Amino acid sequence: MHLIMEPFIRIYIVLIGLVIGSFLNVLIYRIPLKQSVVKGSSNCPRCSHRLNWLDLFPLLSYLFLRGKCRYCKSPISPRYPAVEAANAVCYYLIYINNGLQLSSLLYAVVCSSLIVLGLIDYDHKIIPNRFHIIVGVCALLLALISRELTWIERLLGMFSISVPLFVIALFTGGIGEGDVKLFAVCGFLLGWKLILLTMLLSSFFAAVYGITLMVIKRAKGKTEIPFGPFIAFAVLVCMFAGDRLINIYLSLISK
Repeated sequence: MHLIMEPFIRIYIVLIGLVIGSFLNVLIYRIPLKQSVVKGSSNCPRCSHRLNWLDLFPLLSYLFLRGKCRYCKSPISPRYPAVEAANAVCYYLIYINNGLQLSSLLYAVVCSSLIVLGLIDYDHKIIPNRFHIIVGVCALLLALISRELTWIERLLGMFSISVPLFVIALFTGGIGEGDVKLFAVCGFLLGWKLILLTMLLSSFFAAVYGITLMVIKRAKGKTEIPFGPFIAFAVLVCMFAGDRLINIYLSLISK
């Protein structure tokens, strides 16, 4: 019976991820504008026409409309379906790794929060404190119900990167307060090994993005680049593949 239901469960998980991903787009757009995320209809950002339910099907509406608004024919940002798809992929991977249990729900909340905070930071260069709290609470609950990491590993993860970055922020202002807090809560979530890898990966991703920006747009060296999106992406990578990446690295240096 379980084998028969398994494909349907996976499809259902993906659909849930797409639907919630659609809501994440609402959060990304409305939270920085301090608009209600539960009241009010969705509108085209170009022509302000109210969207009906046919325009709001996750991923499918974008494909059927060929990436254009039904009413004004303006291009729809591909980021909308990308967010939906990314959230669905995260939920699917969580289910594959953890199955249906409380920890899976907590990891799903963390993943969705990282997607939202990363893109809000990209757009507005700010990480709302509510997302630090959400990720932190989920990390604490996971610490209480899971034995994957010891409390020592989590506390070391919480402070190993955030404290040095706090000192840097205090004396140079070279990194944002939101980034420091994000490293702290994600460090408690991942433990010290994976938060160190997160720091390396996020720095690498940011460097690649910065160099690409300079080459393509001829951006100046003083162009401000938000770090939050790269931290969020690196945390997601470490959640699903961090241990594997560390093992690959250790196997390479041991030869």
